Formats: sequence, structure tokens, C-alpha cells
Amino acid sequence: MAERAGALGLVNRRGVASKEKAYPTIVEDDATTTPSTPTSSGDGSVANGEPGTFGYKIQEFDSASSLGSLADKVAEFVTPERTQEKTPHRAVGLMFWACTAELWRRLLGWYFLPFGLYFASLVYPAFNPLSHLTLRGQHASQVGLVVMIYAFLLSALLVYPNYFLFCAHKWVRAGFIGYITWYVFLDSSAPESGTRFLPWTRRLPFWNKLADYFPVRLHKSCDLDPRGNYLFGYHPHGVIGVGALITFATNATGFEQAFPGLDLRLLTLAINFMFPFTREVLMALGINSVTKASVQRNLTRAPGASVAIVVGGAAEALDARPGWAVLTLARRKGFVKMALKTGASLVPVFAFGENDIFEQMDNPEGSPLRRFQLWMKQLIGVTPPAFYGRSLSGGVLRRMFRSGKGPMPKRESIEVVVGNPIPCPKIAEPTLRQIDEYHSLYLSSLKELYDTHRRLFHKLKRAGSHDDLHARMSKMKEIKFS
Repeated sequence: MAERAGALGLVNRRGVASKEKAYPTIVEDDATTTPSTPTSSGDGSVANGEPGTFGYKIQEFDSASSLGSLADKVAEFVTPERTQEKTPHRAVGLMFWACTAELWRRLLGWYFLPFGLYFASLVYPAFNPLSHLTLRGQHASQVGLVVMIYAFLLSALLVYPNYFLFCAHKWVRAGFIGYITWYVFLDSSAPESGTRFLPWTRRLPFWNKLADYFPVRLHKSCDLDPRGNYLFGYHPHGVIGVGALITFATNATGFEQAFPGLDLRLLTLAINFMFPFTREVLMALGINSVTKASVQRNLTRAPGASVAIVVGGAAEALDARPGWAVLTLARRKGFVKMALKTGASLVPVFAFGENDIFEQMDNPEGSPLRRFQLWMKQLIGVTPPAFYGRSLSGGVLRRMFRSGKGPMPKRESIEVVVGNPIPCPKIAEPTLRQIDEYHSLYLSSLKELYDTHRRLFHKLKRAGSHDDLHARMSKMKEIKFS
């Protein structure tokens, strides 16, 4: 199995010259020993060029170049068609955050005031219609959008439930309890059915700012028949799976233009649909749970019905570090079985840079942190990675602690490359041999996708990046199967 599964493992995305050492690549089994943690010195920079464009330095594909043989094989960059932000979009956003801030104030009292003012100062550029005129304004606007994403997650977990349960009017409280009762007992199957999807939510302009923060960009290897059904396997998971969210649950990278006619659902853990209101937002974006019933229903709804799954899941998130891509894939075969049962084609997807936006504390196998993370995974199905990114250049953390570390993701590009489909026959009850056969084909296709593009994305470097590639590479060690 190890010999057949030996595909990806160590991925360094940054500019590697063709004469430098080529590092081995493997697919890690679930039980593979975790390598020592590499470090990264930079926090990225703003890419040159217009938002939504391919902002890398131009590289020539000539006969003398190490990339010359790949000129006809590399995926095509997708230029997204984007909805322009208008005054109504900003007005609705301001109303939403004004209401949310009032809920925070009612829970915390006037202790919330300094935090509210700091939050307002950070997100103001995102609502300023003149921010797009300068590069600095674009950067500040994108940072404001990321801050709002964090604030929404905190509000969804802590503020909305507590307010409606303990502080709202008794009739509002009764309605909230009725809503929870309804979705727990009567609407629990909705996240598995692909219903309540609102396509316009994927085209909202603020997704463009989120994508441009890193930026996240899409590349496709070929067109896909809109009459077919496809199961996209996304690798690697990363700490949060930012590239998967922006690529498959929004149109900021141009997925609708790249693959017209596909009706895709991004699948995530079922626990995410236990939170009130948040579950409605997820379903509106076309995000469903990743249960077997959900996969089968969403792949057989109609021609063009497709799903995207982050195959490595929570286990893979524990090994997400800059410069590495340790894939938990050798024993993951359930998605292949579902593709065979539904007759859907398997489509490998590799995101170069997904692991580069956050660092993690060292958590080798057997360490107390690793044992706690695995215990949490068994308990609730989610692992809490001990991660950190960067602090804001003029933010409170950097001024108080003189540290560049913080909760903000690094501005490192995520290049999402969609490979060629692997047609699968429809088999009601596939045998283990058939599952192994198509699993092996999938691994080979993913390895080819990676090998075809890694030199390209290694050579292309962001303008102005302070990342010390050679210092990072000198600390990398080979990964071996245990």
C-alpha cells in the first residue's frame, strides 16, 4: 500500500531554482509520524496588479527553462467575473453590524465600548467607497473584511444564542426556542439535501475582498461536461480550509465561469449545522454536511450536481504548516466508494499555499498537545489546532507586545488547481478491489497534478515578499513511512 500511495507529502510552494535539491513527496497514512516543525519568517505582502488577476511575475516557457516541458500541461488561470460593490451592499452591511454591536453592548454593557470602537476603526475601510483607489486602501479594506469574518464567528457562537436565550423579550425568546426545536427535530435532514441554496449569496461583493486578501486564485486543467456529476477532492486541508471555502462556496475565483452548469455543494462537518442562524447561512451558500446520505443525495439530484470534499479532514489539519503538505489520504477511501456508487467522476484539486497562511505550535506524536487535540477530535469530531498568523502592522498586539504574531492569516497566495476528471462506473455495491483500483488512480492523478504545477508555483514569487525561502528549506527534513 505504501508503494502505491507514495505521492504527495512535502510541498514547498516558494521559488525553488531548477538546480536546487528536489525533496521527496509522499502521501501520509493516518498513522504516519509527524515531522518536525519548519518555520517561516515572512508575513507576505500585497501582490501587484488589479484585484482578481494573476499577480505573479511573468515566467518564460522556453526550451532552456525547466518549465518548458510543462507549457502545454499547466492549468489555465480563471479570470473571475465579479459583481461590483454598490451603496446598497454597504448599507445592508452597516445595518447588520450596527445590530450585532448593539447585541454585544446589551450583553457586556458599556465595557464593550472600547472594543466596539476598535472594531469600527478596523472595519471602516471595508465600507469606505474610496478605499479601492489606492493599494493601501485596498489592503485596509481586505483586512477589515477578515476582521468581520472573525467577529461574525464569535457572535454566532457566543452572542446570538446567549442574547436570544437570556436577554430578549419573552416572546422573542419563545420564538428562538421554537426555532431550535424545529431544526433539531423536524429540519435535521436539510443540510443533507442540497436545499435552501441561494446562488446570489456566492456573488456578494465582499467575497471578492476576502479572496484578494491572500489572494486565492483558481486554475483549471480542462472543461467539465455540465451534464456529468463530479466529486471534487480538495487537498490539503490547511488549518481552516480557506481556499476550499472561497473557491467552492463563493464565486470570487470564478468557479461559475470556469465550470458553467455545475450545481456544486461544498461539504463540511455536521456539527457546524448545530448552531442557530449559522446553519441557515451555510445552506444559503450551498454548504452541506459531509455525511454519506448527503454525498449520495447531492451527487444524484440532477445532471451537473456535484460536491467538493476536503478529504483529509480534521486529522490533516493538525499537520498544516507553512512549506509542508502532509496528506492524510492513504486510508481515506470512503469518497472513492461514494463516487463509484453514484457514478460520479473523481476530480483531484490541489491548493498550493493553503498551509502557508498560518503557523502551528509544535505538536509531535505523543506530545500533551497532540493527545489533547486527538481527544477533542474523538469527543466532538473537531480538532482545535493551536495556530497563529500575523498581527496587524499598526494593531494593538504589535504595539503592546512588539510581536508580529497574531490571529490574522498571512497574506500568502493560495493557488487552487483543478485537475482532470477520473470517470467512475456506477456500481451499486463496489468491491474492495474496485475501490482500491480507483483510489490508486486518484492518487496517481493527484501526484501528476502536483508534479506538473509545483515547479511553476515554486518559481513564481510574489513581488515584495520577505519570506526567506532558503532558511525555511534548510530546516526541512525528509518524511518517511512508518
